[in-house]
Amino acid sequence: MDIALVVPINRTYVIVPRLGLGYLAALARRAGHRVAIVDCLKEDMSHGQFEGYLRSQSFDLVGFQLFSYDLPSVERHLAAVKRWLPEAVTIAGGPHPSGAPAHTLHALPQLDYAMRGEAELGFPMLLDTLATSSPALSAIPGLVYRADGGIRVNPTGCVEDLDSLPLPAWDLAKPETYPEAPHGAFTKRFPTAPIVMTRGCPFQCTFCSGTAVSGRSIRKRSVDAVLDELRVLRARGIREFHIEDENFTAHRKLVLEFCRRLQKARIDMSWSLPAGVRIDSLDRPLLEAMAAAGCYSLALGIEFGSQRMMDLTRKRLSLDLVRQKVELLHDLPIKTTGFFLFGVPGETLAEMRRTAEFARELPLDRAQFNNFIPLPGSALWEELSAADKLSDLRWERFYVHDVPYADDGIEPRALKRLRRQAYLRFYLRPRVLRNLMAEVRSARHLQRLLRRLLDALS
Repeated sequence: MDIALVVPINRTYVIVPRLGLGYLAALARRAGHRVAIVDCLKEDMSHGQFEGYLRSQSFDLVGFQLFSYDLPSVERHLAAVKRWLPEAVTIAGGPHPSGAPAHTLHALPQLDYAMRGEAELGFPMLLDTLATSSPALSAIPGLVYRADGGIRVNPTGCVEDLDSLPLPAWDLAKPETYPEAPHGAFTKRFPTAPIVMTRGCPFQCTFCSGTAVSGRSIRKRSVDAVLDELRVLRARGIREFHIEDENFTAHRKLVLEFCRRLQKARIDMSWSLPAGVRIDSLDRPLLEAMAAAGCYSLALGIEFGSQRMMDLTRKRLSLDLVRQKVELLHDLPIKTTGFFLFGVPGETLAEMRRTAEFARELPLDRAQFNNFIPLPGSALWEELSAADKLSDLRWERFYVHDVPYADDGIEPRALKRLRRQAYLRFYLRPRVLRNLMAEVRSARHLQRLLRRLLDALS
C-alpha cells in the first residue's frame, strides 16, 4: 500500500521529527509498503495547501499523530482526505487515542481506526489485515474500531524488546531539514534530532498521562543500538541529540554505561534532556558523568512549591530534596530548566503563588510555567470525568498557554494573569536574562523565541 503518516497543522512551537511516526514508517516499509511522512508543521502548510498535496497523491492509508489539541485540526484534515481520496483508510494514534480511545472515534466520524498505546505492535498487523481483507480485527493489540453499531477497544500491549524495532526512518523524516524550533526552545548546536533509550514509567503522578501511551513496564534499548542510531544521525549532519525519555536518569547503570561508551565512541554530538527527569534520581557522580559525555542541559520535573500539592498529586518529592538536588547542578556545566504547574484541582491561588516564588528561589537557568490540562488517560482526567466536570471542553485549548480547565472558584483569567506574572518575575532578572540571550543561536532562533514568549504572556 501507499501510506502517508501525517503531523497535523497545529499551534505548537516545537517542530521536530516525530519519533512515533518514524518507527511506524520503518516497520511499514519493512513489510513492503511505500511510506511518506508529511509534517505539516515543518512544511508550514495551510489546510488549503494540505488539500492541494492530497490532490496530487494516491494514498491507500492516511494516518495522523493525534494530541488532544489536534482534534479540531485533524477533523479538517480528515474531511480533505475523504474528499480527495475517498477510498483511503484513515487512522490516528498518539496521546489522545491512547487516553480516550472510544472518544476519538466518536469525535472524528470520518476516522476509520485508532491505535492506542505503543502502535508498533498493532499497526503492522492492521496493515496485513487490510492487505488481505482479513476480518480478524479483534486480535490486533491496541486497535480501536467500529463494529455492530458500536466502538470496540482492544487490549493494548507493549514492545518488550526495544532493540527488535528498526531505527526510525530517518531518511524519510530528514531531521537535518528541520527549523530552529526544538523541544525545550534552546540548543547548543543545530541541527538536532530526538531519540529514546527507555520506555515506561512506574510513577503515579495524577496529572500525567504518559503511562496511557507507554505503560508502567520499564524497557531499555541497548547502548550498542543507541550508538548505532547516533552514528546514522551524525552521518546525516545532526550535531545534537535530545533524549526524550520519561525517566532516563532513573536507570543509573544504563546512564553511566552510555556516558562512558559515548565518550569512547567520539561521535562529536552535544545532548540534552528537554523532556524532564526525576529530580530524586540525580547525584553528583551521575551528573559529572553526563557532563563529561556532552550533556549540557536538562529539565527538572518540580511542579509545585507546596508540599501539600506534592503529596496530593502523588509526586513523591519533598521541597527540601528539590532544593538539595538543584544545588548539585549549580556549579556543573549543565543548564537547568524547572517545570512548574498551576491550577491542579484542589490547589489554591496562594499555593500557586508560592510555586512561582519557589521557582525564583531555586538557582535555575530557565523555568516553564504550565497551566493544568486534564490529559486523557491521567488519574485526574478519570476523576474529573466521573464527577461530570469535563462536559464543556474545547480541545483547541488543551495547550500549555491556554486554560482548558479551571477548578471551582478560580477564574481562568486569574490563572493566566498568575502565569504571566510568574514568567515576568522569573525572567526579568539580570542574571537570567543575560544568560538566556547568550543561548540565542541565530536571528531566526530569536524570532521563534519571541513569538513563543508573546504567546505565553497573552
